[in-house]
Amino acid sequence: MGKVEKPANRGIEVNRTGENEMHVNVPDPQVLLDLFGTGDQGLAGALLVQALGACGTKHEPQAQQGRDFMLAMIEDMAPRDAVERMLAVQMAATHASLMSISNKLNSVDSLHQHEIYERSFNRLARTFAAQAEAMRKHRNGGQSKVIVEHVTVNEGGQAIVGQVQKS
Repeated sequence: MGKVEKPANRGIEVNRTGENEMHVNVPDPQVLLDLFGTGDQGLAGALLVQALGACGTKHEPQAQQGRDFMLAMIEDMAPRDAVERMLAVQMAATHASLMSISNKLNSVDSLHQHEIYERSFNRLARTFAAQAEAMRKHRNGGQSKVIVEHVTVNEGGQAIVGQVQKS
């Protein structure tokens, strides 16, 4: 049996109320607490506002899809503590910006525009890679894990099978 799919927007409604304003309605506060992996409603609400703010205040269908995608990314990262919550929001925002710049990069008319978007694309890609590495290190306690799946032992040699820990 596969994973039960949740609605893309998790019941969260976002309505544009002004040029640079939006109204967010969350019918079930537990949705936010689960999304951000916290028991603090104020923190979850603040993180939601930051995540949605990174998507802009447009009320077009693409903007809503972007917001839904961002929330789905955060949910899939399943943040477990404060650092992971902040990184998840940053990574989702960075990825969304990276894809937006990528789209613009593919439709520029001048070399000057291409250079500007390419530079932004590269900076965002490096930032995302650094964020992903920071998340990995944070989750693994800064430890790297190496798994060797094939070992050749020549005649007269010896091999250890099992976990070897550095002392």
